[in-house]
Amino acid sequence: MDVSVRNQRVFSHARTTGEYRRQFTRQSGFLDPGERAALLLVAAASKRPSILDVGVGPGRTTALLKLMSDDYFAVDYSRGMLDEFERNYPDTPYECLDARDLSALGDNRFGLILFSNNGIDSVNHADRPLVLEQFVEHLSPGGHIVFSTLNRNGPSFGEHPFELHRPTRPPQLSLRAAVVSGGRRLLQPDSIVRGLRNWSVTRRATDDHGTWAMGPLAAHDYSLVVHFTTPTDLLDLLERAGLRPIAIFSDGGTRVGTDSDAFGVDNFTVVAQRTTDLT
Repeated sequence: MDVSVRNQRVFSHARTTGEYRRQFTRQSGFLDPGERAALLLVAAASKRPSILDVGVGPGRTTALLKLMSDDYFAVDYSRGMLDEFERNYPDTPYECLDARDLSALGDNRFGLILFSNNGIDSVNHADRPLVLEQFVEHLSPGGHIVFSTLNRNGPSFGEHPFELHRPTRPPQLSLRAAVVSGGRRLLQPDSIVRGLRNWSVTRRATDDHGTWAMGPLAAHDYSLVVHFTTPTDLLDLLERAGLRPIAIFSDGGTRVGTDSDAFGVDNFTVVAQRTTDLT
């Protein structure tokens, strides 16, 4: 299974772009406290940097980043997502590009490159360094890279349609939780059927190496196969790309030590700089 091709098709499907459209109208601001902490950190360190927003989708992060700088450029590899983006931000420059190949950006350099919402997890393990190497190539001296990525030891890894509670999270033994769970199933029977069908296929792509893994994600009815990492794997990835971690935040907004197993953290938001820019 070529997971990168599969995931791109999922993100380009009308059902997915419709879900993101609805989320855009309901949700604004930071995705979680970890993203907030990371962007506040780089905002304090950078004075109105040029910004590259990778995997922009319909533009959840656009308004936030434009508060930091007017020099803003967006990319996404889904034409359908960019159609939504253009409707929301008609006068904002963008390009349809894959994060693994940003050569069309030419010699442009950015003070901040953001890849939010675990977008880097949509490519396989071997391609993750390619993404960060592309970022390094287009990063200005002293600039920052911020990206989020799912945790191998968190609740999103190993989820399946039959579970009563998420992995690493305690069960919610209450009448309210049972009613909410049952109500969702009754109101979305087609989603349950799709989830079972997709999971029966995507679970076969599960590949667990301990410090990292590939596996299905419950979002989008288990249609995605994504990458999961650990702090150990993250350090290796950053080193291979010529990056040094400045901070790693949990989705709850607390700093994560590089020697931690981070059990129960759903995702990390990483702030990094080129090692050649640091003394």
